[in-house]
Amino acid sequence: MEVQTSNGANTAYLSVQQTTSQKQAQQSQQTQTAETQQNTPDSMALNPAAQPADQVKLSSSVTVKNLDTVKAIEQMHTRMNQLVKGTRETNEALNKAAEQVNFMQGNLTSIIKNFPPFPIDSKERQELLMSYTSIRQEMMKMTIPQPPPPMYEQVKHEWDKTVGQNGQMLSSAVPALETTSSDTQVNEAAAQLENASAGLANLSSSVTKALIGG
Repeated sequence: MEVQTSNGANTAYLSVQQTTSQKQAQQSQQTQTAETQQNTPDSMALNPAAQPADQVKLSSSVTVKNLDTVKAIEQMHTRMNQLVKGTRETNEALNKAAEQVNFMQGNLTSIIKNFPPFPIDSKERQELLMSYTSIRQEMMKMTIPQPPPPMYEQVKHEWDKTVGQNGQMLSSAVPALETTSSDTQVNEAAAQLENASAGLANLSSSVTKALIGG
């Protein structure tokens, strides 16, 4: 009887120990699982593809909009560069024409202000008028390019007073003279050149202001 009682007690003890060990093992496994979940990065953060479709669509929409904005700015700059280039070419030609007009004015001024006045058959007077004619012929062959359309539309009324449709100076703006032209004709031509010089300067200013929106 003592042996059987001892065996029964041992069996009960072992059963309790086994149950306790199983509970401890389960608790340990649960603790490890919780710690693993806490230390594991969010799969949404690691994998953008796992993000909600609406969020991905929104991000794509923003980047496309930004790209379109940059392209629009680039196109604007390209267009502006074209306008600047065309306006510069027009102003370069107008400046050259103005310089030639100034040379011609200088020749006539030398005749007008000479004292005593040059005789009509004076060699020096004839040389000044020949130089005037040579510069004028060169000027009449020169082409002044129209400014870009947006600028031209704003200055057309001024442009047509000085430059013809072929891009050349109007002959009426720069009068012709001969070596035998009278002092009266020289004085009239000088007055016309003064108007032509002012017209070229005003035209250049108008073209530039049209470019910058002034």
